[in-house]
Formats: sequence, structure tokens, C-alpha cells
Amino acid sequence: MKKFIIVKTSFEGFHYWKDAPIEVGFLKNLHRHIFYVEAKISVSHSNRALEFFTVQHFIEDHLINKFRKLGCNLKEMSCEMIAEEILNAICIQYRIKKGVSVTVSEDGENAGGVEI
Repeated sequence: MKKFIIVKTSFEGFHYWKDAPIEVGFLKNLHRHIFYVEAKISVSHSNRALEFFTVQHFIEDHLINKFRKLGCNLKEMSCEMIAEEILNAICIQYRIKKGVSVTVSEDGENAGGVEI
């Protein structure tokens, strides 16, 4: 049986895609989203091997330190790039080498993610 926790949070950010195709050319301009983050982390037992709020606060603090210093301007970062940044931070913080996935969505709709 696999066990895991799921932690969710969100943050405001702006980004753009300079190479957007013509049919979605508006994405070349800086635009705002609420980015929703979901992290799924394997745990070794059923009694909070990792505590939800502790992990959530770690992710939120990491986002503040990494992105909000930029004034919420993520430049050309995609959802997958943001997810990779968060996944790497989780793996370092909790000394995890596998069993982690992070998904980041734009406004709770379309999403990208990474997993190890």
C-alpha cells in the first residue's frame, strides 16, 4: 500500500510566453494568474510522517523567498518550471529522492507538473 499526503496552496503571479503561437498571441504579453500548487509526497506511515501545515508553510515560504521578491513577475516561467522549482525545494528540505509530484495550474484550469 502506498501512502502519501497532498498539500495545496496558491499565489498570485504574472508571466508571459514570448514564443507563443499566433492563435494564442495574447500570451506574449505579461498577464496575471492565480497559480494553484498541489504537492503529493509519499510518506512511510499513516500518522503524519510529514505534517500538512508544516509542509504547506514551507512551500509558501519558499514561494515568497523565490518569487515574490521579483514583484510576482515570473517572467517566462511555465507551470512546469514553477512545479520543478517547488519539487526541488521539497526534496532538499525533506531529504526525499522519490515519490514526490508537484502540479501547478493557472487559475485552477490548465496545469503542468513534474514528478520523481
